[in-house]
Amino acid sequence: MKLSILILSIAVSVSVACKTKKATSESSSTEMKQTTEQSSPKTIGKVSHQYRATGCATVVIIKTADNTITLIPKDKLPDNLDVDGIEISFDYHLLKMHNPVGCNAGIPAALTNIKARK
Repeated sequence: MKLSILILSIAVSVSVACKTKKATSESSSTEMKQTTEQSSPKTIGKVSHQYRATGCATVVIIKTADNTITLIPKDKLPDNLDVDGIEISFDYHLLKMHNPVGCNAGIPAALTNIKARK
């Protein structure tokens, strides 16, 4: 009798814990998607070929009030945007990968939503 009550209480505890955790993770992921979509900041930078001689094909230079950030795009930019000196707006996230061989000018990054700035 005591064994069946113990097994029943453990089963109820596990089922309640699993349902609660699942509902929480679904709602938090939905909230995160909505926050990301609403506050999708665009970064503005300038395409540069100034490091081609050292091994960097194309870099994007972001100038902030405090410093300058040089990004090395993981994927090649579209031909219409891979023009030295053009300003672009984009979203990015930094990558944990090695720089291309011979290119020590910046930080590898994945660029998305790339558009020419008018």
